[in-house]
Amino acid sequence: MTVAIFRFKGSYEESVWNILRTLKLEDRIFGSDTVVVKPNFGCLHLGYPKQILESIGTDPNLVVALVRILKENGVGRVIVAESGMYGVKIDRVYEGLELTKSIPEAGGELYNIDQGEFQPVKIDEIEVNMSKVFSDCDFLINMPTMKTHILCTVSLGAKNIALGSVDFKSKAKIHREGIHRLIALIAEKLNPGLTIIDGIVSHEFLGPTFGLPRRSNLLIAGDNVVSTDSVAATIMNINPAKVEHLRIASENGFGTVNIKKIEIKGEKLEDVIIPDFKPSCRIEEAGEYYSRALGIDGKMMICGTDYCSGCLNATVGIIWIITNYTEGETKPFTLVMGTDGEVPEKPLGKVYIVGDCQAKNKEKGEFLPGCPPSGRDFYQIFVDQCLSEEAKRKAIEGEERRRASKDRRLPPMRHTLQYYQNANQE
Repeated sequence: MTVAIFRFKGSYEESVWNILRTLKLEDRIFGSDTVVVKPNFGCLHLGYPKQILESIGTDPNLVVALVRILKENGVGRVIVAESGMYGVKIDRVYEGLELTKSIPEAGGELYNIDQGEFQPVKIDEIEVNMSKVFSDCDFLINMPTMKTHILCTVSLGAKNIALGSVDFKSKAKIHREGIHRLIALIAEKLNPGLTIIDGIVSHEFLGPTFGLPRRSNLLIAGDNVVSTDSVAATIMNINPAKVEHLRIASENGFGTVNIKKIEIKGEKLEDVIIPDFKPSCRIEEAGEYYSRALGIDGKMMICGTDYCSGCLNATVGIIWIITNYTEGETKPFTLVMGTDGEVPEKPLGKVYIVGDCQAKNKEKGEFLPGCPPSGRDFYQIFVDQCLSEEAKRKAIEGEERRRASKDRRLPPMRHTLQYYQNANQE
């Protein structure tokens, strides 16, 4: 198992060549009939400030450079394939990042996993629907970003390939049935031949989307996803043995979290460790920081610790949009989510019971059924119940303007940008 560490010096094509040559992968990849590239674009709500978009998604220029080099060196088809987390339309992300122009110009193809074909696959007796694009390729390249994750500690290669390879229903099942174990097993099943972690602009603290951008100017690449993730986690000053899905994979014999067993090339590991890299906050504290990011500090309570991104995006993501239109105006409210969430003795304002995992508490508040619930339905419910008449008018008119626009791009999130600026100063 070999992992190479490089400092990014401004040239994307030079960086790709350095990776391929150092890991001696040219002969394995060049001349292949089909290579699939799996970046991390699935969380890119286009309303994020530009500097945040750079830290939560793979640098598009790096992907384009890789596609161009593969095509110029005899690869038949180069397919850039991605799926979206709940609420994200990948085709719109492709358009927003101008990949609909740059990828074809480089000779590649864009593939929307969410609209493609799936096949049932058994993973430790759990059946998931996996995209056929991965089984139909000769070589798989995994291109995640370097960021923290509030549920999984880190969001690197294993999580990117595991959660990004299945349909929405399977994503929810993975969260319910044991996310750490299934990430480890799916990553082993797909076993990408090359993982390139984009740490040019990394994402620290409240990842995977509400954290802080940090220019790290690093690229970490390897031939085993778990070992590559372990090196990246170490650079983030996180012990890879404490990252549950990496530990499980290592114990299963797929890669290792033992840095001493990994051959490291390029930069010396000790020279690139970031000692003050901010780890994710505890999930019990997340509601406080989400409130700040939404500009509604003190008005939102979140109860539960094992909720998935589907329920989070169907509620907090929707409130994020609404409170941007209303400039932070809302009545207090409580969200009860995940299998372990319980209604507190003294909830904050209106209580929303979120998702099918919370069916046991559905009589204790406004129940939002579904796995995940409908974000569109919640938008109307929240507007009707938690806004003044003036704020309601702003929310309705704002959303009408967005839906009438050409690309339906979310407006710039003013409170979110202020949150990032303040957090960087703390």
